[in-house]
Amino acid sequence: MTDLHNGRNAAYAVGYLLLALLGAGLLATTSDRDVGLLGGLLLLVVAAGGLVLVGHDAWFVRHRPGVSVATAPSGVRATAFVRSGVPTVMSAVMPALLAAWAVVGCVVADAPAARVILALVALGFASPLVAVARGRVVPGGLYLTPAGVEQRKEAVSWSISWDELAGAVPSEPLALTLAGPPPQPVVRTRWLWQREPTAPAGVVAVDSRYLAEDPVVVVGVVARCIVDPALRQRMGSDEVVAEIRR
Repeated sequence: MTDLHNGRNAAYAVGYLLLALLGAGLLATTSDRDVGLLGGLLLLVVAAGGLVLVGHDAWFVRHRPGVSVATAPSGVRATAFVRSGVPTVMSAVMPALLAAWAVVGCVVADAPAARVILALVALGFASPLVAVARGRVVPGGLYLTPAGVEQRKEAVSWSISWDELAGAVPSEPLALTLAGPPPQPVVRTRWLWQREPTAPAGVVAVDSRYLAEDPVVVVGVVARCIVDPALRQRMGSDEVVAEIRR
């Protein structure tokens, strides 16, 4: 699976580099100002964003920061497997850059119709960023508290009590098997930043690609908590974090 993922990243990187070269070529050689400037800038923006994400993906899985103590979405101290903020930041940076690109297009375009279209495009890219500005989109992570497991990923969060969990499987996405009803998610945006991994009935999936520890480590702690009530009560303590980091 790792080799397949690395091969996919390499293919993506080559594709984005080709886009960057094409964008630079348009900027340097095209005589039509609108096509050269707008087309070249668009390709460069997409290529730059893609290369950042591919590079981060390849780097992060080898340099996970490790478990820590943090505040769970419910406000209590938790043993936290926080999620990398880079994908979330880029999911806001890219629309902002594309909105700026469309604004540039409004300025340089000669045709009134093109200006109107580009203005609408700029508005479309910029409008979802209101949710980011209002603090509704955060990287989040997986949080283990004395009461249960809490998950926050961008605009979605949910929680499960320990009694409602039956087990955990270190897959990608990480799978939590349920002994009770599925959690009810809290969604803070209307349409973006809501994507959650799909799972069969009786299972809750957790996107573990960018968690602070390897999924095997996360599942090991969750599985121990399911069968050990005494360990659950220690969640959120520095001692537990030190034990996991050994």
